[in-house]
Amino acid sequence: MIRSVVVTGLGVIDSHGLGCSGLLEALRTGRPSLREVDRSDGFHQDRSSRMAALVSPDLDVTEWLPSRASRRLSMPSRFAVIAAKMACKAAGITVSGPDSSICLATSFGPGRYTQRLLDQVVSQGPQNASPYLFMECVANAPGAQIALALEMLGPNITITQRECGPLMAVARGAFDILSGRSSVAFVGAVDEIMPLTHSILDRFGALSREGGEKQEVARPFDRNRNGFVASEGATILVLEEESRAEARGAKILARVRHSIRGFDPTASSTGWGTGSERLSSHLMNELQRGGVTVESLGSVVSGASGSIQGDALEAGVLRGVFGKKMPPILAPKGVTGEYAGGQLASSLLALSGAKIGPSGGFVTPDPDLGVIPHPGGSLAQPDRILISSLSSGGAAAWLVLERP
Repeated sequence: MIRSVVVTGLGVIDSHGLGCSGLLEALRTGRPSLREVDRSDGFHQDRSSRMAALVSPDLDVTEWLPSRASRRLSMPSRFAVIAAKMACKAAGITVSGPDSSICLATSFGPGRYTQRLLDQVVSQGPQNASPYLFMECVANAPGAQIALALEMLGPNITITQRECGPLMAVARGAFDILSGRSSVAFVGAVDEIMPLTHSILDRFGALSREGGEKQEVARPFDRNRNGFVASEGATILVLEEESRAEARGAKILARVRHSIRGFDPTASSTGWGTGSERLSSHLMNELQRGGVTVESLGSVVSGASGSIQGDALEAGVLRGVFGKKMPPILAPKGVTGEYAGGQLASSLLALSGAKIGPSGGFVTPDPDLGVIPHPGGSLAQPDRILISSLSSGGAAAWLVLERP
């Protein structure tokens, strides 16, 4: 019998609130939920980016994380535990012991706790550094806190591969199940956007800025794109072997059909490269090796975010794979922002037949890209989708999901 991995649970906390209802509405209308970043510490330059997709501090999360527990955790750990508990409930499972694994992706880890720890070291000396802050400043703290909250004793891995980390986390979790290392895997992404991180991204020229008639929004594939919008929160998926999920009568959200990794050697350590031909050739070869035809892909959930270089590379890969016969291209990062796994959650919603509106921020086609994202309106529910994510620094990842 051929073994396969399926998704049976989804938990989300993001700028649109708890769960998927707010995200669904945002994807339907193409409108992001943005808030101004605190600039009182003076990290930002004049005329810098001001907005991010931030989780509301007024969000009531006590159903998932009591206040007494929340006080002990960094912001990413809070996000991760909340999303994991939501995913666990959605999947209808109880996990404990060594027969479960965790694989989370993060781009920045618990930044605020790291900043506080370094402030202590600089101002008071290393001998006065707080062990409490150190425990929560490492990148794998959110995964560890999920394990503690759910009493999971199996493998626990954190991936730091920037934009494509979430897809790599899903691939790793699926591998753990297929290899017999675990029967259940919690996978996904978590990130926080604090003022210092936001200001650094802005100084690198990565973020969208307001100027002239341009609003500060992400514009995936748009001719006037000028950077992405950073986002925080967490997206957690529950993975299981399909036969196990069927045996317990679980609702299956998607099947993980195939996962692919790649690398663009033309990329710099902080930016995107120009190796679209190499990446598209690699993607086509790997799809064929996995028994997935290009024609079977009903839509593409693109990682385009509004980045000038990143979107150009993404468009080149899509042209190389599909030519002029492109399926509908969804670009959810115009709504979700970059980081925290919003693309993953949007992909599952698209596969479930959710109504997807116009791509957030897209107005003017870019003739140099040759890609026009879904304009809104009716969209046939796909049987199989390709999720694409290309990372600054050269890493690349793709995931094929299909309806069970």
